[in-house]
Amino acid sequence: MTVRVALVGCGAMGEIVARDVYPGLGSATLAAVVDPDPGRAAQAAAHTGARAYPALAEALAAERIDAVDIRVPHHLHAGVALEAIGHGLHVLVEKPIATTVADARAIVDAADAAGVVLAVAENYPHLEAVREARRVLAEGGIGRPLAIQSTRAYRIDGVWVRDGWRESDGPAGGILLDQGTHQVSLIRQLGGPVASVSAAVSAGRALDTVTLTLRLESGVVAQSVLTWHSPGPWDQAEATIIASGGRLDVVVDYEKHAGGCVIWTPEGPGRRGAENYYDSHTLIAADWIGAITGGAQPRVPGREGLEDLAVIEAAAASLDAEGAFTPVRRTP
Repeated sequence: MTVRVALVGCGAMGEIVARDVYPGLGSATLAAVVDPDPGRAAQAAAHTGARAYPALAEALAAERIDAVDIRVPHHLHAGVALEAIGHGLHVLVEKPIATTVADARAIVDAADAAGVVLAVAENYPHLEAVREARRVLAEGGIGRPLAIQSTRAYRIDGVWVRDGWRESDGPAGGILLDQGTHQVSLIRQLGGPVASVSAAVSAGRALDTVTLTLRLESGVVAQSVLTWHSPGPWDQAEATIIASGGRLDVVVDYEKHAGGCVIWTPEGPGRRGAENYYDSHTLIAADWIGAITGGAQPRVPGREGLEDLAVIEAAAASLDAEGAFTPVRRTP
């Protein structure tokens, strides 16, 4: 079975998946690309030979579509996802799943009712470094976790600022929603559910630099620093687990294949894995398509995206409350 996909949104992420992901997926084909900007739609279509449309409704009227890959600005996720699910189509939605927990829950509930596969394009659970770290922790390889540190620090530029919405004070803007979702996913993968969170502006605008302190249900405390205004190395430890028997770094590489899981114990360091962060884009799409064709659960189902967003929503409430610890409302 070849899954016929409509790609909705041909900005930075849409261009990446049209150019680098779908041409190599033998089990899926891009049957349509959708964007109100005809130039961008045409550019994305040129990578795969798909036809370009200004709206999803027009693509659905003209093409046989099985699934929809959503890469529009964050505040548009819910509307497109619900439209696609309403037509009985499988959905992959870029993280965050939505901009509010209420919208995210509506998407998850609609997908459950329709019996379609809903996956969230969250990268970290697909990285071998994260999966290996989870295995080490489960086996007690570094003892009892005591604390988790995470960092997402880089200078945002290039195609990521082309349209301006990420750094704006609009409904889709700000590093907390855009990158905080990533770090919450990473921390939850390594440490489990979050009970409460405190958020503070470290410097400048809350849109640019935020520090989160997360109390996990396990009792472990995690801290995450998020900034768009510091030049960072292409490979960096984006998460460190400090434990009773050693330390574990999740190293993420954006330029070469040097990312992996680095374990430090009294016996010495050991490194496992060699990967590039951007390989995860293909892994995400392949996992989603595999769930559609094979009936399996995707690695990051919609409910995981909902749980991540619940932490971000609590962090935003904490910012409004001058950093007070705010409970995370667990979803049913």
